[in-house]
Amino acid sequence: MNYAYKYAVAGALFGCLFLGAAWFLGLYSESLRPTFSNIIQIHVENPVIAIVDTAPLVLGLSFYYLGKAYQSLYVKNSEALDNSARFDALMNSAFDAIIITNFKGMVLDFNSAAETMFGHARQDVIGKQLSGLIIPSRYRGEDGQVLGALPEAGEGRSIGQRVPIEAIHQDGHEFSVEISIEKHSISADGFEKNAFVAFIHDITVRKETAAQIIQASKLATLGEMATSVAHELNQPLSVIRMAAENSRRKMSSGSVSAEYLTDKLQRIEEQTERAASIIDHMRMFGREANEGPALIDPRNVIANVLDLIGEQLRLVGIEVVTECPKDCPSILGHTIQVEQVILNLLTNAKDAMSVREETRKIILRIFYDQENVYITCEDTGGGIAENVLPRVFEPFYTTKEIGKGTGLGLSVSYGIIRDMKGSITAENSNDGARFTIILPVASQEGLLER
Repeated sequence: MNYAYKYAVAGALFGCLFLGAAWFLGLYSESLRPTFSNIIQIHVENPVIAIVDTAPLVLGLSFYYLGKAYQSLYVKNSEALDNSARFDALMNSAFDAIIITNFKGMVLDFNSAAETMFGHARQDVIGKQLSGLIIPSRYRGEDGQVLGALPEAGEGRSIGQRVPIEAIHQDGHEFSVEISIEKHSISADGFEKNAFVAFIHDITVRKETAAQIIQASKLATLGEMATSVAHELNQPLSVIRMAAENSRRKMSSGSVSAEYLTDKLQRIEEQTERAASIIDHMRMFGREANEGPALIDPRNVIANVLDLIGEQLRLVGIEVVTECPKDCPSILGHTIQVEQVILNLLTNAKDAMSVREETRKIILRIFYDQENVYITCEDTGGGIAENVLPRVFEPFYTTKEIGKGTGLGLSVSYGIIRDMKGSITAENSNDGARFTIILPVASQEGLLER
């Protein structure tokens, strides 16, 4: 609708009415009839009426520009209403929670998905601090900001990144989410101000599924280790049996001494503790990792894994060489999961060398710099085919015979290392394959974020 022309016509008509009224009053005051000559006469006698003659033009133009201004305001208002409607539709049709805050963390908007996810009504949270609503206190800094993500400059370490954290529902229970924060400039009160849009995705199901896959892979690994465990337990049991037989023989001959029996009983006790330690570690390895991440010494991980599988590797003629530094920074994660990764690498290396007659050797190295800890596993199994190398971390992809591999080991290992903010790569060395794990050195900041 063109309001400018409509207003111009209305103004011109009003001007004509005003002009007619002026002529009528002029004629009436002179007691003249409304004839053309009399109208000319009153214009001659009263020059002001000549100015009034411009009323249709003046009012028509004035109303034209008034209509044009109204047209502009109408269009802008319509666009604003349309944009607001589209914005509301976008916000409330999103499956993920969307929360808009200012740089101080005050909630400006809260969509329907956020209401469902966190149990808060929109009208109850507008104007309140985001960190006090859905973010546990351990993720807030001394200034109250969430992970340092909402400084006015918009350069927090969460800006533009996906950060997995725990969130709080209105009823108090915590659940896992992935939060990504973007900075935008908005105009308000004539000034440009920063606003932050938080996109929040509930990853509870994803984490549970990943944990189930890790657990399934772990149990499959335990099944493959049955032979190794049997051999590991066989040695202390053999020592116990021999100590018991020797003690019984000495007692039968009547030549046993208290010192001799004490020595044998001590050996039996030591070997029993060794067997119990192996069983306890297997039981701990097989359980789900429900506890939070902790500081880990990579050297202890290597030692624990070799306690589990070292005998099995020795029995098939594989030499294991470890090159570890005297001191090593800690990494942050679950000990059992990191052990699972190393165990998968050693198991794959063993299988790769099972058909080779040449030297069978595995080298485990640990080294580090200021930022990362590096763990490498290198074997002499002949390497990985070039067409297979890009796919080794794909789920269910395996080159082993049917029934001898699930195809989950390296894929699960990749996921574990990725969740620890690290990386794992595969490449061929001179006479085999080399896997390199890179993990960030643990920091107090990392403990806070987790």
